[in-house]
Amino acid sequence: SNEGKSDGTVLNISAQGCAITTEHLPSVSAYVSLDIDLLNGEGPATIELAGVRWVSGHRCGLEFIRVRPDMVMKLRAFALLLEQTS
Repeated sequence: SNEGKSDGTVLNISAQGCAITTEHLPSVSAYVSLDIDLLNGEGPATIELAGVRWVSGHRCGLEFIRVRPDMVMKLRAFALLLEQTS
């Protein structure tokens, strides 16, 4: 089912978690899964399980709890890429 799905924009990201801005914010301590479009043509990184750690305004912070090893590699590579371009 597509209920509870919403689009958001990633503000910052690491292999451990990310901050996003979204219209439909989850509540603190909720659990979510997400597909992050890394914009590098490799398809999205899938986070199977993340916990919502804080909510402020239209932003929330997510801690990644369950991520497949290949997705962790993808996230690490992407985070490194961001550091080099900033």
